[in-house]
Amino acid sequence: MQKGKVLHLLLKFKNEKLASGSDTITEHKRIAEEEGRLIWGHSSSKETKLMSDKSRELYRNQFSKGLDTYCFFLTNIKGEQELYVGKLSEIYFRGEIISTSPLKKFIPSYYAGDVGMGFPADKNNTLVDVSNFFKVDSKYVSSIKVESSGKDFTSDVGRSSLFYVNIDGDLEKLLIELLSNPEAKFQYEVEQEDVPDDVTVEDKPKDKPSKTSGSSTGSYKRDLKTSKTAIVTAKYKCEIDATHEDFISRVTGENYVEAHHLIPMEYQDDFDNSIDVKANIVSLCVGCHKKVHHATYSVIEPLIEKLYDDRIDRLKDCDIGLTKHKFLNYYK
Repeated sequence: MQKGKVLHLLLKFKNEKLASGSDTITEHKRIAEEEGRLIWGHSSSKETKLMSDKSRELYRNQFSKGLDTYCFFLTNIKGEQELYVGKLSEIYFRGEIISTSPLKKFIPSYYAGDVGMGFPADKNNTLVDVSNFFKVDSKYVSSIKVESSGKDFTSDVGRSSLFYVNIDGDLEKLLIELLSNPEAKFQYEVEQEDVPDDVTVEDKPKDKPSKTSGSSTGSYKRDLKTSKTAIVTAKYKCEIDATHEDFISRVTGENYVEAHHLIPMEYQDDFDNSIDVKANIVSLCVGCHKKVHHATYSVIEPLIEKLYDDRIDRLKDCDIGLTKHKFLNYYK
């Protein structure tokens, strides 16, 4: 390990279709979102450890010092690389999470039952404990260097599936920003969602979303694809003023806009049906988005009143009844 460099971890994996119709990525994302924590089991046909005790202690030393340590998850889907990341807090070897451990609730159910059952039933050679699990732009693969060789993952790194890695300043800066700012992270994740330009929208009632874990007052989950679909159907225009154009997003190649819940998600308990629906999500430029969150009410009122008038019929189609008076009070 290079002196002064924080050592991170990278796992290569195959995104497999599951019997349930779901897939590896979807199931791990679901656990991370619902529990606020994820334990990812990295499978191997080998009974021997993929990581030495010495290497694990090095990571644990970093954790104890409060050094931000990340685990990256790299896969290939239809010839394109996809990169995910979580903040790493612990590493377990096979057998250290026993079959009756409460930690198993952080492991996707499709293989949680195998954990703690011994080899070969339990093929999870190494398990990583992360907070968050989200997709980052695949261009950052070149920001990740194999610690032993200094090569990045645009190079051939052979058949191994577990790597000790370093990252450059650009990627480190991005991760610090996203993990310290949940709203910035949400908007970043929305951009990463793949939604076709010709997507069609049907406004209809939807069940309330679940709450995130962590407290009795956990926040309601927002679906990334729903927000991205609202942006795509708005053709990446600001719905307060379509002439507002700040810059072209390097992710979408379109005018950069952000998703805003017209009825804020914090008021979900006021409604019998979900307000995390496309009818309740508007596309806003950065300036207008900040304005409706931070400006004085006299500035906000005409902007949100216009949006309410534009959307009230669609909201009714989703069985979301709301008077203008009550709506405006949400912003006072």
